[in-house]
Amino acid sequence: MPSENIFVNIPYEELKHFVLDSLRLMGDSYEYNNICNTVAREVTKSADFSLSISKFDKEMIRQIIWDLIIERVLTIGNYHSDSWPWLSLTEYGEKIIQSSFPVPNDPGGYLGRIDKEIPQLDQTIKIYLSESIRTYNINQLLSATITLGCASEKSLLILIDIFANSFKDDTKREQFKNKINNKSIKIQFDEFDKAIKQILQSMPYEIRENYTNTLTGIFQMIRYNRNQAGHPTGKAIDKDTLFANLQVFIPYCKYIYGLMDYFSNNKHD
Repeated sequence: MPSENIFVNIPYEELKHFVLDSLRLMGDSYEYNNICNTVAREVTKSADFSLSISKFDKEMIRQIIWDLIIERVLTIGNYHSDSWPWLSLTEYGEKIIQSSFPVPNDPGGYLGRIDKEIPQLDQTIKIYLSESIRTYNINQLLSATITLGCASEKSLLILIDIFANSFKDDTKREQFKNKINNKSIKIQFDEFDKAIKQILQSMPYEIRENYTNTLTGIFQMIRYNRNQAGHPTGKAIDKDTLFANLQVFIPYCKYIYGLMDYFSNNKHD
């Protein structure tokens, strides 16, 4: 017998992940009850029997749908009808559904992906990243940009500290530390950048090939946007740019953790 409370205990963000996955499976025609049934099949991973979900479950999905409307992922109406319960994707929603990368509109999926990719992720990084995703989804773009910048900065600070302790020579180690102690993140990164470029060619291929684009490029991009948001410039934060920054953060952070692992296990001149 099918359960009347199939996923009553699933947290909101996890259920939202199932809703977005169901939208990907359903093509371009959406109707509220069909969404509920598709979500039920995704949750149970079984289509061998007819599923009947509870009123509570359906109300939770309704709340998620309305949140997706507020986020401008969905809009009411489609070619069947211009009113509820029919729904369609916005132009922005099309980009969300078609993305092959984790998207901030799916906090559960996004954070689950980074936990899988970087299981040892520092908790401070995760706190700021989670805050960035949640403020992004309520369109608080200044806050989302600043907290993403904090997550990026924390990851670099950990890397630079590990790098500083990986010098073979005690004198060089202390000289490097004196250059970065109590300095801004820009100065610390610039000193790290100068030092690592002296040894980059001796490092594994995948590290040296991705250094400029994955580390330097993304760090500078996130830092620039954070500075724009963190100072009273009056400049608006572009949502598409912030969306792109959040999408590239996972491979960027994964690359940083790859560097951490390398310098934790390899001394350098």
